[in-house]
Amino acid sequence: MIRRERGIFFVYSIGLDIGTTSAKAVLYTANNEEMCACEIAYPLLKRKVNYAEQDPDVVVDACFTVLHHVINKGQIQGKDVSLVALSSAMHSLIAVDQNGKPLTLAITWADNRCAPFMKSLKGTSQGRHFYENTGIPIHPMSWIGKIHWLRENERSVFKQAYKFITMKEYLCLRLTGHYVVDHSMASGTGLYHLRKQAWDKDVLAFLDISEAKLSSLVPTTYELPPLTAEAQALLPVGTGCRFFIGAGDGVLANIGADALEKGTVAITIGTSGAVRTLVDDVVTDELQRTFCYALTEGKFIAGGATNNGGMALQWFIDQFSKGTHTEANGRSIHETIIKSAANVPAGSEGLLFLPFLNGERAPFWDPDARGTFFGVSMHHQHSHFARAVMEGVLYSICSVVNALKQSLGTIDRVQASGGFARSSEWVQMLADIIGQDVSLPPSHHASALGAVLLAKHAIGELDMFAAAKTEKKEQGLLFKPNLQHTEVYQELFAMYERLYQKLETEFSAIAAFQSK
Repeated sequence: MIRRERGIFFVYSIGLDIGTTSAKAVLYTANNEEMCACEIAYPLLKRKVNYAEQDPDVVVDACFTVLHHVINKGQIQGKDVSLVALSSAMHSLIAVDQNGKPLTLAITWADNRCAPFMKSLKGTSQGRHFYENTGIPIHPMSWIGKIHWLRENERSVFKQAYKFITMKEYLCLRLTGHYVVDHSMASGTGLYHLRKQAWDKDVLAFLDISEAKLSSLVPTTYELPPLTAEAQALLPVGTGCRFFIGAGDGVLANIGADALEKGTVAITIGTSGAVRTLVDDVVTDELQRTFCYALTEGKFIAGGATNNGGMALQWFIDQFSKGTHTEANGRSIHETIIKSAANVPAGSEGLLFLPFLNGERAPFWDPDARGTFFGVSMHHQHSHFARAVMEGVLYSICSVVNALKQSLGTIDRVQASGGFARSSEWVQMLADIIGQDVSLPPSHHASALGAVLLAKHAIGELDMFAAAKTEKKEQGLLFKPNLQHTEVYQELFAMYERLYQKLETEFSAIAAFQSK
């Protein structure tokens, strides 16, 4: 399956995934088999309380560099790469001037500086109207809060801004010189009307901005214009390589994880976490617990994202494990901690962790929620706390699973992906907590693979929706729940949800204290 065009043979494709804390490039054969992957980390900047930003140029440089690395690692020639398809974390915002230079850092989904305003909007008739049109819950991840914050607190930046763009749009700008945004990324801003597939005029009027301040909308199957000479000189691929805009990482994870059938959900846990399923129409939730994003024409992704996935375990390791736990027997610190946690009984012997270190999104959408250990006793050791953190991350996922079941009905099949899927112990905990079988696709790089498959769908090499219905599923590992553990977790999960309700007021109080 080697493609020939204009006398040139193309063999390989690359999925480029722009994450919250790293850029990943995954190299695939013509048959979409993963050859190798490379990753370059960059910091999530925390300049002030409630801030979470990226340096846009550092991210773009990492994207360019990781393409070089993956081609070198795969021991191929760049001229043999057929296409590069993009995936990106959603909700970031950058204000740029008329020359495309950033006026701000990239304000990410994890940034909560606009929380007071968004809390005042949440629950109002106007807030509900915006949610029903855009599918985005009223939360600081939305551009509504971010742009309002700039308008009220950095007026000169707000006035000077030529465009408001996402991190992926900034990469596309650096590649081509054009301002374009796919419908998927646009639908994550909170400024996009899902049913009209256009920028929402009511939201724009509310923010006092025009459509001219936003990029041109294009399909997720869109092929980018030719690269600028400057970009081409920096990249390791040939001039015949085609770049495709792709979609948001969560949307693409459903494609890459083979979760495109009714009743199938994709659960992804990387830095954050999410639960998503494909729907044929716009779906909103009466209680505003879930989101809805565009995928392609007539196809949408409904679900919910949590703020604290792998970052919660990373926080625990950084704060409480370095110096006391080290690499051993060829294992990383992460692997050592996870192995020790696996030796603790299910439920951590009565130790609960509410993982809201960075506030929470679905299903509570509460930026003031804070991390909490509950039930601490003298018999609890370091390994108990480690397991409680891992279980707490999964309790938050379980909350979203339950919300989706209430909105959409039965979940028949669960596909897991993301960094957590490297740990069989953590995936087994997920199966035990939700009480359902969990499958791992052959690759945990679901978003990168999804980007490549979407690009090939765009050029007619495959029909991903038809394939989802007709092709025999390629099963990876299957994890079945331990029903004795599930019984333990059901009791503790009910306690977990009650704890949030009881602490909601105090969360707001402590968040206000921390912001003084």
